[in-house]
Amino acid sequence: MTALLSWKSYVVESFKTTPLRNLILLSLLFSALFIRMPTVDVEFSRMFFVDGQGFAAREVRSLQTLRAIGQYVPTAFGILVILALILKIVYPRRRCLFPARFTLYFSSLFLLGPCLLVNGILKPLWDRPRPINILEFGGQFTFVDAWSLGGDILVNRSFVSGETAGVICLLPLALFVRVEWRKSIFALLSVFAVVVSMNRIAFGGHFLSDVLISAALNGAIAVALWYAIYGPQAHYSEASLERQLSRLGFSLRRSLAKLPAKLQKAIPNRMV
Repeated sequence: MTALLSWKSYVVESFKTTPLRNLILLSLLFSALFIRMPTVDVEFSRMFFVDGQGFAAREVRSLQTLRAIGQYVPTAFGILVILALILKIVYPRRRCLFPARFTLYFSSLFLLGPCLLVNGILKPLWDRPRPINILEFGGQFTFVDAWSLGGDILVNRSFVSGETAGVICLLPLALFVRVEWRKSIFALLSVFAVVVSMNRIAFGGHFLSDVLISAALNGAIAVALWYAIYGPQAHYSEASLERQLSRLGFSLRRSLAKLPAKLQKAIPNRMV
């Protein structure tokens, strides 16, 4: 028991002091586990499969509502912060709708994580059928291991979970509340992330590996961006970043103002 408590304390302290390294190692560990033992994915999904009914959770109204919340809440928040960044650049004389670093942090997180990594790279190129579509559960496709390419590419499939990526991107919100509330808010957001991710597995929409690898990869992106924008070596303060975004906005305005003249010179005069 003492050894278990000591190991738990070591793991917790390690994630506090070197979270980025640990999340990268965790993503490698999950990847190695599911590549080495791919049947874990199928057997875990089988727990939610009912003969003659398929993945019965898909028909439960409350779980359908939970799925919608898990989809739309992170999406709405991501759109909001990206829109705030765009508005700051379009109207450079005005202050950011939210604090400048907050806006840059979360807009970068959603763009690099769910948008680019998950939906721009992994889902289209790693053509992994969803559990509901594989032969073991009445589908028409052969099961594909984690990190293995399927038969086709450029098709939005299972690997990795986009909804898990979205809810993971909400976890850093806990760092923006008062110190005495941070652990509680982080715990609530973590529970939300787990419930939303498990719900997708219960629906036959994702394998366990899709969820765990997505969580580790997007968590690593979140920590790396935090170091870059808020860390002790970061070169940004609220005031300096506000000024840089304003300069970017003014620079784009000047470039756009010169664009018609440049286009006019580039288009040859065909009048006879």
